[in-house]
Amino acid sequence: MRLKFIRKSEDTKNRVKPNTLLGNEVMNLSKPTLILLICLQTSLAVSAPRYHPEAARLYDVGLRALTHGRQEKARTALEKAVELDASLTDAHYVLGLIYKGAEEFRAAADAFQRATIADENYIDAHYEFGDVLLVYLADPAQAMQALQKAVRIDADHARARTQLGIAYFRENLTDAAITELQHAIKLDPNSHSAYDTLGAAYLQKEAWQPAINTFKTLIEMDPYRVKAHFSLGTAYRRIGKIRMAQQSLQRFEALSIEEEQLTHLKRFVQQNTDDPEAWYRLGRIQLRRQLWSDATQSLERYVALAPQETRGYEALGYVHFQQQNYRQAKLMYEKVIAHKPDVATYRNSLGGVYLMLEAYTEAIAQYQTAIQLKPSEPRFYLNLSKAYELAGEHAEAAKIYQEYERLTSKSK
Repeated sequence: MRLKFIRKSEDTKNRVKPNTLLGNEVMNLSKPTLILLICLQTSLAVSAPRYHPEAARLYDVGLRALTHGRQEKARTALEKAVELDASLTDAHYVLGLIYKGAEEFRAAADAFQRATIADENYIDAHYEFGDVLLVYLADPAQAMQALQKAVRIDADHARARTQLGIAYFRENLTDAAITELQHAIKLDPNSHSAYDTLGAAYLQKEAWQPAINTFKTLIEMDPYRVKAHFSLGTAYRRIGKIRMAQQSLQRFEALSIEEEQLTHLKRFVQQNTDDPEAWYRLGRIQLRRQLWSDATQSLERYVALAPQETRGYEALGYVHFQQQNYRQAKLMYEKVIAHKPDVATYRNSLGGVYLMLEAYTEAIAQYQTAIQLKPSEPRFYLNLSKAYELAGEHAEAAKIYQEYERLTSKSK
């Protein structure tokens, strides 16, 4: 029995498409976020037909516990519910998500499989079952079966097609993998894993140019995909483009070294939590890789340990600016300027924050100070011109822009 939940089996022509937030990415989510996603997918309606009153009550108890972040209570209630009534398909499914988030992958696979037994047309359960088998239990053959069922139910399930393509590739069904992954990319052009495996499949087929095109697209989406640079270099070398191969392989080597540093620093700060230099170096690498949340945590730890150092505030200001947290960025740059009021670039950065906050008068003042401190820098004039324009002072904007053009022409 399925309670009022997603009910994909009732009308396959008008079924609800799976929630794209609950896929491979589930393992990258915090437990509170996982709980929230589960609850977003779960209806608390009590009007659905129920064939075992106690099981239905426990099911509701479990869902309500999830909404309050009480995961252990939810798990216990849902486990008791499915013991009493194995037809509670959604209870099996939610339990599968809980097990998966807790890295209990065999239990997760069993729960998802029970959901598919209770309802053979439950798309997401087939997908999750296949995903766990493929990614966490290293069973591509059995994963293929589950994912093929998901694709038969919904031909436009991009995540299922991606994972099915990966399963085919791991089983050396290269042509099938290419076909499946090409279809997946049409459905989801931003699927990094689909591009990654498709490129590898092309390499295996010695289709060098398609492999090059695929890895170039992947690197445009994710410049820090280390193995993609190596694979791209390999393909270039096979078609005789030695210089481009060397560039790709050099980038691969540089990123590999940086990855080792990142791994080492993460381990180091776990054991040496009060080492400010390690936190700063970790934060800078995370910043370069645009891991904004991680960089924020590392740099906040650094400034707590070394509040007298301006570089931490500067780096945090940049991170907050990139995340459009302009008020936090303003606070950071103000701290930097309080320590070093005569550095023109800091004034320019604070001016940029004021500009984004639409505080044009304050932005103008900061840019003017930057120009006073370093009158030979053209970009300060360009930024000041923009600030005047946005403030409605068009004549002054034009005048400053002329100065910008004069400086840039001198530098040519």
